[in-house]
Amino acid sequence: MLSSLTLTNFALFKKQTIEFKDGFNCLLGQSGAGKSIVIDALSFSLGAKADKTFIRSGESALRVDAVFENLTAEQIAMLNDWEIDFDGELILSRTLSQDGKSSVKMNGLPVTLKMLQTFALSLADFCGQHDSVGLLNVNNHLSLLDRFAGSEVTNLLGDVGETYDKLKAVDAQIKDMGGDDAQRARDKELLEYQIEEIENAHLQLGEVEELKKRFDFISSAEKIFEQVGSVLEKLDAGRENVTSMLYDAKNELSQFSNFEDIEECRQRIENSYYELKDVAETLETIRQNTDFDPKELERIDARLDLIKSLSRKYGKTVEDILDFQEKCQQKLENLENSVEILDKLQTQKQQLEDALQVQCQKLSECRKKYALVFEKSISKELEDLQMQGTAFKVCFEQTSPSKKGFDSVKFMFSANKGQDIHDLHKTASGGELSRLLLAFKNVMLEKEKVQTIVFDEIDAGISGHTAGKLAEKLVNISKFTQIICITHTPVVASKADEFLLVEKQIVDENTVSKVSHLDKDSAALEVARLIDGAVDVSQTAINHAKQLFENK
Repeated sequence: MLSSLTLTNFALFKKQTIEFKDGFNCLLGQSGAGKSIVIDALSFSLGAKADKTFIRSGESALRVDAVFENLTAEQIAMLNDWEIDFDGELILSRTLSQDGKSSVKMNGLPVTLKMLQTFALSLADFCGQHDSVGLLNVNNHLSLLDRFAGSEVTNLLGDVGETYDKLKAVDAQIKDMGGDDAQRARDKELLEYQIEEIENAHLQLGEVEELKKRFDFISSAEKIFEQVGSVLEKLDAGRENVTSMLYDAKNELSQFSNFEDIEECRQRIENSYYELKDVAETLETIRQNTDFDPKELERIDARLDLIKSLSRKYGKTVEDILDFQEKCQQKLENLENSVEILDKLQTQKQQLEDALQVQCQKLSECRKKYALVFEKSISKELEDLQMQGTAFKVCFEQTSPSKKGFDSVKFMFSANKGQDIHDLHKTASGGELSRLLLAFKNVMLEKEKVQTIVFDEIDAGISGHTAGKLAEKLVNISKFTQIICITHTPVVASKADEFLLVEKQIVDENTVSKVSHLDKDSAALEVARLIDGAVDVSQTAINHAKQLFENK
């Protein structure tokens, strides 16, 4: 459950730590005081979209820290998988700066936003007026039913999805075969042309690099010939050359071989002599092999142009082009054996279509079984919320098979006994939608365990005896799950276990929201304000509020 929430520079909050208790927590306060900001901050800490407008005016960044306790074994196991230490509490810390940069940490360890959002699914659920939009969207109805059904439907969906993917793969193979005979003939002709064009090029791996190297050498061959000849003239040709002078020098020093220093110098000169002789011989070989044919340059250039032309059509490198040729060869072989292959593929396709139909039928039957339970559960919840005589139905229509089966599901509703049922969005009023939403949340609560549920003015459009029943429903939920509730309905507020007052103050010419805990008497006074709706609360409203508290 959520034990505390710390807001730093979040909207109207400068620095505030709010502590929550187990059971029913109620946020009270005048409209605009900042109650919804608290919910926005909690939602932000759990991975909701980052909005820079939440950063308090004049500040560079905001931060929210949410502390959760009493985690489940599954949640702790997930933290262990992520190598996040857990010593009894989980601290979620999220920041956002004016430049859009954001950070997320779990117990001090940086994590991705996706990891936070995945973990948050089991921590808290939000239920507000805006959620009714999703409830009215018929595209959400099938997934809602599947979530209610649980693992049995999930497993069947896995089978359907696997078969559907196989069917699509076979369809793709059939399409690759070229369709009708005329199309296959055209594809065959194109493949033969492409294969022949690549084969005629006689490409070799690595030849582009060798050709470019040879091209550069030939382009410089004349200059190389001249320069090498000039160097040879200095080294080992002409009347006076370096090697001859070294030869004479070493001979002249040989008569002093008994002097160690002179002998060492002579040996070094001799080594230099033989090294330069070897260099001269190597350069002579290079010069002799530097005869070139200007037409070879044209042939290399033409060869490179050919490879470049092929690369534009078939692949960036020679390896890519040869891979393309191999694939074309395989496609051509498939086309040449297309009749036999197509027969096999068509047989396989029919088998998969039959299997998919059977699996979709099985999935549909399972869904319809759970739909009856779902209808009864929702109807029971609605009766508890003073909606006797209403009718709620899950209607099925069969469509083309897909990864979700062949069911199209729509929730139908009638608010009055004896009246025809219609689409949910056509018949439910605002107050009825609020009760429907609460009924859905309560039913799904048994299927999707979360530790904290946030109710943001779920009682909108509800009053009188019905509001009392809604309050009882919230109290019942709070026995199993922590509730954080924003309400303007006195009877709902009076049923809470913990009361938090949100109010605005002016501090140093700036507006700041503050949250304080209320005792029973102070809470009763705030509920009296809800009843009276005036600045000066009447004694009648105070007495009424106290009576509501006494009837808890």
